[in-house]
Amino acid sequence: MEELMALLRPEAVLAKVITGAGQWSVRKPRYGDPAFCLMLDGSCLLEPDGLDDVELRRGDFLLFPRTPEFTMSGSPGVTPTFAPLDHSHDTHHGPESEPVTMRMLGGYFRFDPASAALLVALLPPVVLVRGGGPGAARLTRLVELIAEEADTDGPSRDVILKRLVEVLLIEATRLPAAPDLGSGGRGLIAGLADPVLAPALREMHADVARGWTVERLAAVASVSRAVFAQRFTRTVGLTPMQYLLEWRVAVAKDLLRTEAPSVAQLTQRVGYQSATAFTTAFTRVVGCSPSEYSRSACG
Repeated sequence: MEELMALLRPEAVLAKVITGAGQWSVRKPRYGDPAFCLMLDGSCLLEPDGLDDVELRRGDFLLFPRTPEFTMSGSPGVTPTFAPLDHSHDTHHGPESEPVTMRMLGGYFRFDPASAALLVALLPPVVLVRGGGPGAARLTRLVELIAEEADTDGPSRDVILKRLVEVLLIEATRLPAAPDLGSGGRGLIAGLADPVLAPALREMHADVARGWTVERLAAVASVSRAVFAQRFTRTVGLTPMQYLLEWRVAVAKDLLRTEAPSVAQLTQRVGYQSATAFTTAFTRVVGCSPSEYSRSACG
């Protein structure tokens, strides 16, 4: 996960308290950036488009790597009202005169746009960790720290928020998740949780320049080539070599934006023997050459 966070570069944007009272239901628009919520008190019904409905209860943590359009309500059968994105510090749903029955801490953040499209596609559409499970208390403390820091104006606020969100994401994705919510259970997190695939993925991430083949990855995983290829494709959603290509391109894009190496240097650092072969592969995935990308012509 360290390599993933280094490419995603998450930055906290907002964390706030959301409350509900009486009969209420709201419809929220799709939001491309990641969002999270931690239930502090009570419960609510979440109905995300394209995924299974889920009742969130006290202590539950939910993460959307890419936030879909969704309906959230205090009870079923209430006609939702459209609620645009609200950047205020606190949000209340339902009659002000009714007692508060639901409190959650909600927020969102942004990933580095250069790597977000690929890497978010390799994450599950939703991560749900039920309260009371192993490590859930740590998530609660982290989200509370994010909310506290978001309300400050200190000189190091942005740096601290960025680090806290990184830790939050790592913590959330390494904990046992609740049963799948219609996502298919595939992606990078599923691969890293697989005892057979995880060693190969970690080795690939740690040494992207190595001359990896399916046979070498299968040897790291201690299974046959056929078993590894089938299990990897079924679990991650890409073939091993497709995934390696996508990961190398993501690393190359990051290096171009942060260090500006020559194409020859870049070719060697991401494991290609030929600058021509690397440029062809990069262009096929990104839509422009490495040189064009470094000049911000595309991507």
